[in-house]
Amino acid sequence: MCYPPYPGPIVLEEQDKVPYLFVLQELAGIGRESAARVVRQLVQEVRAWGQGRDAAAHATTAEEVRETVEAVPELGATLPALHRLLRGAPDEAALEAAGLALMHLATWAEKVAAYRTALALYQAAEEADSDNPHYAYHVGRMARKLALYDAAEAWLKWANWIARARRRWEVAALCTSGLGNLHRQRGNLPLATRYHELTRRIARRHNLRTLEGDALYDLAGMSFDFGDMPRGTEYTRRAIEAYGSGHSRIYTLARDIAWMWMDRLGEFENAAHVLSALLEHIWEPPERLLLLSSLTRAAAGAGWREVFENMWNETWALMRQQPSRERHAASLTQLALAAGNFGYWERARIAADEALHVAEERKEGEMIFLAETILETVRSNVIAEDRMRQVFRDRQHMLDGGKDEHAASLASELANAMWARRDGAPLGPAGALTYAG
Repeated sequence: MCYPPYPGPIVLEEQDKVPYLFVLQELAGIGRESAARVVRQLVQEVRAWGQGRDAAAHATTAEEVRETVEAVPELGATLPALHRLLRGAPDEAALEAAGLALMHLATWAEKVAAYRTALALYQAAEEADSDNPHYAYHVGRMARKLALYDAAEAWLKWANWIARARRRWEVAALCTSGLGNLHRQRGNLPLATRYHELTRRIARRHNLRTLEGDALYDLAGMSFDFGDMPRGTEYTRRAIEAYGSGHSRIYTLARDIAWMWMDRLGEFENAAHVLSALLEHIWEPPERLLLLSSLTRAAAGAGWREVFENMWNETWALMRQQPSRERHAASLTQLALAAGNFGYWERARIAADEALHVAEERKEGEMIFLAETILETVRSNVIAEDRMRQVFRDRQHMLDGGKDEHAASLASELANAMWARRDGAPLGPAGALTYAG
């Protein structure tokens, strides 16, 4: 049987530098100085321990672990357990437990955007328990996130082979999905489509309904990228059926489809219907803020003046309640575009000006560029028609009208699929009641 070669460790630093110096730099750079030294020491200690080498040079004290947990309470369930493990012998059970602890640490590092640190921890977990294909998959996934594409491809193929050999079909499907996403990032959409289709077949064969839905979701995105709206719509319907009514992934699917309708096709009314339905389900403050501002823009494009005014006010009110300012710049630029759809240039200027202030404060380069572009347009004494069409492109869509004839029925299906069935009735493709007369 042909199998891929073991990829080997991914080098994350120059050979002449202090080992794992990037852990200190990365965690300190995001305000996690209290955890930086202990995490770095633990990575070195666990690798030496697992390989039977003397780990004394990197040994972490119980006091250091306690101080770190006090400063970073979310590590309280992981650091002490890992520290105790490293005081014993590296037998099979201990190595398996160490791998799990390292994955928990890696997940935390990834959550705080310390991506190289997360990759180093996933690699340490894979070394500790190489029989678990989940760790190899995460190494490949993080490498892709860091744009280390060759290494990512090698690790995802290796993880897929290990997963198939151990009949871990969920991990195998995740790996082929990861390869699809990798080739999509590289711009090879046909190859990406083939990998996502393979993921769908694996998931379907092994009754992995959520992963089947994810694959169909990705295939819908591929189709829309190709400009094939009917096929994208069909894949979306099949994703709804695979997920089942009320599945949390339905909300993300609905949001992305509504955004595509609004931003690319000018299907404002259908987008507004779907975004309005999502108001009942999305409550996490940063996500809700972006939802409100997107609905403001869609309502303006649809000509729903009253909804536009209500959502405009709700967005500003919610921003005032959020001290973190996460997603504020993105939401404010949506408000600026929404105001431009009605020709409210002063309101567009106010929103874009605040967006620029927040984006500069948070160093959000993409939002800085968009806010500056909007401001340059609305601050002109005479708003040039060609400039306006380029920046406020919704206005041209408003004149042209929507173009996707399948959007209205899909909007209804998405809205219905957000609600879980509780009456035991048989389900149709979108989770709707099926008549069996």
